Amino acid sequence: MPQGDSGAPHEPLHLGILGAASIAIGGIIPAASRTDNVEVAAVATRGGKKSREAGEAAPEAELFEDYDSLLEKANIEAVYIPLPNSMHVEWALKAIEAGKHILCEKPFALDGEEAAGAVEAAERSGLTLMEGFMFRLHPQTQRLGELLSGGALGRVRQVVAEFGHRLDDPADVRGIGSLGGGSLGDVGCYCISAIRASFGSEPRRASAFASFDEEGADRELAGVLEFEEGFGVVSSSISSARRERMEIVGEEGRISLDAPFRADKAGGTMEITRGGESSTESFEGADPYRAELEEFAAAIREGREPAVGPSEILGNARAIGALLRSAQSNGGTVDL
Repeated sequence: MPQGDSGAPHEPLHLGILGAASIAIGGIIPAASRTDNVEVAAVATRGGKKSREAGEAAPEAELFEDYDSLLEKANIEAVYIPLPNSMHVEWALKAIEAGKHILCEKPFALDGEEAAGAVEAAERSGLTLMEGFMFRLHPQTQRLGELLSGGALGRVRQVVAEFGHRLDDPADVRGIGSLGGGSLGDVGCYCISAIRASFGSEPRRASAFASFDEEGADRELAGVLEFEEGFGVVSSSISSARRERMEIVGEEGRISLDAPFRADKAGGTMEITRGGESSTESFEGADPYRAELEEFAAAIREGREPAVGPSEILGNARAIGALLRSAQSNGGTVDL
């Protein structure tokens, strides 16, 4: 779970945003105002209320009413894509064709083959590609990575990750199957990212069961990822009371987190148990969206892969796709 060193200050990265999603208005644009490394120079919306919201959130940014026009702007170095899941790869490919670096909101893709096409295109063009898993840049996650890489638990054998909440608005794109919505794409992808990082390897097989609605969105999903070292259990939901937790169990101890993914909201605690003794570490909310933007900008300026770059994008997309295919086939095992 490494975070690159942002290094010395550089010219601010001129960022364009494709779409005025709530995460852009309430997360990324405010975070950009808290760093000197990124400047929101343009926002593209479909007009109307969203355009007004974007203008209020980023008053100095140039506004466009279509995404292609923003991509044509030579002064825009990179784009942030917070569009519905089904549009991520499509617009990433268009941005690559336009020569822009890309920070794409999670999940980058719901299938490994789609992700691979975009990753290959970005690599051919020498462009930076990063997935917006801001929790990976939170101090709590950084500390967890230090403990695991330092052998605090011995070999990791099992990881259980749960993330769920209720989406009651039928118009919320996160729950619309035709737009790539569903519990795994909305919140379960966090679980997969954390499980993969905890093992430090990729899963070999996947199996899952899910409850799908009429449009094909998985409302509830429970799945298992098989690693060479052990098993990762994923539980996600968009039709339940809110829950969030993770437990990592190794040969010599375990670590439990009460807010593994959204510690930025109200902080989080990590309980470490080894040899019958327990200790607790607490973390404040911090500013992971700012850290995400700074890591993205630094990776571009330094010509390196970002913390959540192509290899992470591919690994997560392959695991997501495998779990969904298994759930669609009533729990059949899928090889990765």
